Amino acid sequence: MMNRRRTFFVNHPTQRHYLILVAVAMFVPTIVATACLYYLIWQTVAYELAIPELIAESLLPAFHRVNQIILIVLPLLFSLIFFVSLRISHRFSGPLYRIEKDLDTMIKTGDFTKPIRLRPRDQLHSLANHINRALHAASHRK
Repeated sequence: MMNRRRTFFVNHPTQRHYLILVAVAMFVPTIVATACLYYLIWQTVAYELAIPELIAESLLPAFHRVNQIILIVLPLLFSLIFFVSLRISHRFSGPLYRIEKDLDTMIKTGDFTKPIRLRPRDQLHSLANHINRALHAASHRK
C-alpha cells in the first residue's frame, strides 16, 4: 500500500501554471462583474433616476452592507475555489513529479526493472503504464 502525499503543492511547473490559470479565471471575471454591478447600481440610481441627494445618502448604508458582504464572501469563495483547484492540480502534478523522480532514479541506478506505481486516485495511469511497458520491452531486448 502506498503512502499518502503529505503536501498538495509539489512544486511542479504544471501545477503552478494550473493554479495561476485558476487565479486569473477567478479574479478577472470577479473584477469585471463587480465593476459592472457598481456601475449599474450607482450610475442608474443616481443619474438616470435623478434621485435627490437626501435619498442617495439614505442608500449609503445599503452600499456599505453590499461592500461588507462582498468583502466577506469573495475571499471565502476564492479560498474554496483555490483549495479545490489545488487538489485537482495535485492529481496531475503529483503523478508527473513521481514519474520524473522514478525515471531519474532509474537513470542514476541503471535499474530499469522497477515499475512506476501511482496511487489509485491519481491521474496519468495510462502514461505510467506505457512507460512501464516500454521499460519492460527495452529490458527484455538486451
